[in-house]
Amino acid sequence: MSRRRGSRSRGAQSINDYNRFKTSTTYGNHLSTISEKEKAEINAGVQNILSEIGFEQLPKFLECFVDNKTIIKKNNRFCFGLELIDDCLKSFNNKILLHQQNRENYLDLSKGNVYFGTGGAAPLILDYERKVYRPSLGKDLLNAARVVDRLDNLSFFSRPLVLTDIADPYLMDIYTAVISLSATNKHVMTSVANHKTVKSLAEICYLIAGGEDAFRRSPFLSLNINFIIPPLRLDAEACEVMRESVKYGIPVMANVFGQRGASSPVSIVGSVCQTIAETLSGLIICWLLDPDSKVICGPRAMVTDLRTGGMAGGSGEQAQTTSLLSQMMHYYKIPNSSIAGASDSNIPDYQAGYEKALSIATSAQSGANLITQASGMLSGLMGVSLESFVLDNELCGSILSSMRSINVPVLTNDLESIRQVIEREKHFLGEADTLKRMSTDFGYPKSAKRLSPELWMKEKDNTMLNEARKSLEKILSDNFQSHLNSEILRKIETDFDINLDVIYRQK
Repeated sequence: MSRRRGSRSRGAQSINDYNRFKTSTTYGNHLSTISEKEKAEINAGVQNILSEIGFEQLPKFLECFVDNKTIIKKNNRFCFGLELIDDCLKSFNNKILLHQQNRENYLDLSKGNVYFGTGGAAPLILDYERKVYRPSLGKDLLNAARVVDRLDNLSFFSRPLVLTDIADPYLMDIYTAVISLSATNKHVMTSVANHKTVKSLAEICYLIAGGEDAFRRSPFLSLNINFIIPPLRLDAEACEVMRESVKYGIPVMANVFGQRGASSPVSIVGSVCQTIAETLSGLIICWLLDPDSKVICGPRAMVTDLRTGGMAGGSGEQAQTTSLLSQMMHYYKIPNSSIAGASDSNIPDYQAGYEKALSIATSAQSGANLITQASGMLSGLMGVSLESFVLDNELCGSILSSMRSINVPVLTNDLESIRQVIEREKHFLGEADTLKRMSTDFGYPKSAKRLSPELWMKEKDNTMLNEARKSLEKILSDNFQSHLNSEILRKIETDFDINLDVIYRQK
């Protein structure tokens, strides 16, 4: 057994460039672009879709709920009863904590906190030096998790890429989960193609946690489940995945991906209304299975470039749509996630920067709890960049700083300070409070530059991207050593017939 399975080296432990267990205390819902009356009108539309328009088909496990009150068959479609909807929205579990593996740190979704992380299913990864994209591999997922584990403004690791080197869907899902869990302590989100795989993932999590009860108390893995095929069609297999996740105590990310003008109405109001109804159907299904199930709603109404039919994830229209969805989730007081940072640029350039800043900031200010795809994603979610993880971490840090709460009562002390300073030095640079707050109230970029024109002319190669590449090389310079116990990793390999050394040795 190689040293990769022991504890982290002293060198790795001593690197303090990143606060690996930073807990967010940033609250969203500051941005409000629709009135309470308009929210109530959208809700009325959502209720109409759920109770009158309904769904094309029903998963078999829900057939036992078909009656004249709970799930009602109308015109060969299946609708949720208004009383059921009301009961669910009044009593669903909104006290959700998503833990890290150390169990001491967690993401608290019950208080309106905002957290940034990764996400996606990119089949390509950017080789920036050669300016080409190549298929993403297991080693790339490992490196992505290692990098995100060390970035202080990214609070969770949602699988950002697919393993194109593993053809079997079951093995790809197992490898994806195990690689992610072995390379980061942060909360992991992944997905599975078949509901039978959920049991295997649960067994892996129980093994790492030290037992089923321990995992259920402090879940450090959750499943992204796209359970709807818009418009208004429940995906039978994905719903079975949702059912199994509830059964094994795995938090459910009930995600819906529609496209305005394609699979949902082109009107922003109609698209938002349909998307919320589809997302709430996942919450209702899980609530019927277990009222205490952990469900995070993920409404994603993606914007289409109507000239080409492709996505326009970096557009202002996308930011506006995402904002409305997040505001409606606050209306329902539902723990939720949104997608932001899906730049249409192919490289980490000015376009990527402004598109990501717009969508991520708008989503955070509108109150999304979990913002996925906030880091690393390019090319309309088709590509991922390790350099972008570092750059976007800095971007997310600036957004968090812009949303910090303020303490107005300290103004009394500030007024006294003003009186004293104007009688002495005429500036505040030497004040004790200035020195104290220098390290607490301000963020200092590691990659972004604040150079005078004279220094810039001398150091033209000292760019933000080059600094990000240096940080990336520093993080990945050591041989990988998992934080997981070597016996646990060995048992996982044996029980699930995988070979992690193959991944760790990839070049």
